Amino acid sequence: MAGGKETPRQKMISMMYLVLTALLALNVSVDILDAFAIVNDGIETSNASVEQKIKDYYITFEQQYEKQPEKAADYWNKAQEIRTKTDEIINYIESEIKLPLVMVTEDITKEEVFNPKDEKNSLIRNKDKADASKNRRISHEFELKNISAKDKYDAPTNFMINEGKATELRNKLEDYRLYIIGSLQEAGIDNYGDKVGLRTDGDFYDANNNKLSWEQKNFYHVILAADIAILNKIIGEIQTTEFDAISELFKRIGATDYKFNALEAKVFPKTTYVLQGQDYEADIFIAASDTTRKFDAKFARGIKDFSKANSNAVQRVSSKNGVVSIKIPTTQEGEQNFAGVVELADPETGEIVPYPFNASYTVAPPSATVAPTQMMILYQGLKNPISVSAPGISNDKIDVEISKGKISKGNQAGLYLVEVNAGDKNVTITASTKVDGRKVVLGTHEFRVKRVPNPEAKIGSISSGKIGKDELLASGGIIPDMGDFEFGDFQYNIVSYTLATISGGDYKTSGTIKGGRFNQEVNEMVRSAKKGQKLFFENIQAKGPDGAIRTLNPINIEIK
Repeated sequence: MAGGKETPRQKMISMMYLVLTALLALNVSVDILDAFAIVNDGIETSNASVEQKIKDYYITFEQQYEKQPEKAADYWNKAQEIRTKTDEIINYIESEIKLPLVMVTEDITKEEVFNPKDEKNSLIRNKDKADASKNRRISHEFELKNISAKDKYDAPTNFMINEGKATELRNKLEDYRLYIIGSLQEAGIDNYGDKVGLRTDGDFYDANNNKLSWEQKNFYHVILAADIAILNKIIGEIQTTEFDAISELFKRIGATDYKFNALEAKVFPKTTYVLQGQDYEADIFIAASDTTRKFDAKFARGIKDFSKANSNAVQRVSSKNGVVSIKIPTTQEGEQNFAGVVELADPETGEIVPYPFNASYTVAPPSATVAPTQMMILYQGLKNPISVSAPGISNDKIDVEISKGKISKGNQAGLYLVEVNAGDKNVTITASTKVDGRKVVLGTHEFRVKRVPNPEAKIGSISSGKIGKDELLASGGIIPDMGDFEFGDFQYNIVSYTLATISGGDYKTSGTIKGGRFNQEVNEMVRSAKKGQKLFFENIQAKGPDGAIRTLNPINIEIK
């Protein structure tokens, strides 16, 4: 239902929703239906947390409005309008959809909902949240475990579908979505439509590939427990939409104007250690600068205090997009210094104000040292290559030692192969030479020891998603993909796996299949699968050259 990139919270709620719908599809018992209560409680808890964040955000927004009303007034007023509109649609869902839905399914009155004979078995908790006289937003938090008709779908379907409540809800969601987009456009925030969720358009299908409406997909033959969870999920999406919208408005308070406050000139070099003959490069800019504002920087080399600069040595550079970029030739070894000022006009008086800066860098002659070829990591079960060299010393004069494990010379000068032991967390490699018969250490480097990472189980080029049956069968089986692992010749072999699917409400699974190829049983399960049916390749075991058995990621695919 949501559009654009999902937040971690939205992903969590979507996962809960998938669990909920999966339970619904399995024709589970009344005892299992109590699991719906757990899922629904999780969604309600998440919604309550977001609601508090929204309240806190409005408080911060109001504080900014009070500090600078001339800048914030339009955005604050627009945020208040969004708040009112959001209150209206949430209260509508709670009072006009959710509450009557429970009443008609349980066949009870509103009075019986809020004033039960037995408070211990009350259908609703936190009654203060459901009181319109006490809250801008009403919240009916039902105790699903106490609702006897939570597994009924006839009355909910009649209420939502036949009486048109689902269509009414859909229209209100669409109106709300368009309202949010239009409100932001009025505030000068364009191209925001794709970021707003709550989409009710698109194609929806049942398990038999029959096209459904949004109303049918969400509320046709859906039990009461699921209906309540779905409605709470929709409320959560509305909250997310509101939060994102007011966040965009809040950002614009500081974007319409710029005033310098506690300004400081910053020097950001590309590097502070350069080789002789290379250029030293650095960016100089004002923190929180306005890219539309032009300014100049003056600097001189060989000094730490610009006030002591020789006027003949001063260089001037103008800004571009709020940044001054400089290049300084490097002709001399050792530590080098430069200092300068950024000249910026005060936005109120127009007076030129200097902001001083200074920086240093080191120039060194070209040289080499002990350098790992695998990012200071050595892998168990492999011959890890490292290169060792030292300026002015031939490779045959360098001795290389390892604290734990085994090291041997490679097939090239300066190349060594390192083997480490399982269980070691780190090892130290030391390079040394002899000067006048005395051992001199040239360098010591510590390496981390790690297991070779697991490969990614794939079918063809995918590890999840949609695939045609012909393409799936043509792939022939599961492969272990090492991706961009540094050792390209390191290979795993698939030892075994299982295949499971849900067809017609029945859970089907293969036996343990040896190797990674598709056998006759798998091919038959694939050929009989229908469009939209999901196949789960699980319990995938793989063996590497080290002999260890690894459990790989499952592959979840859908037949297209």
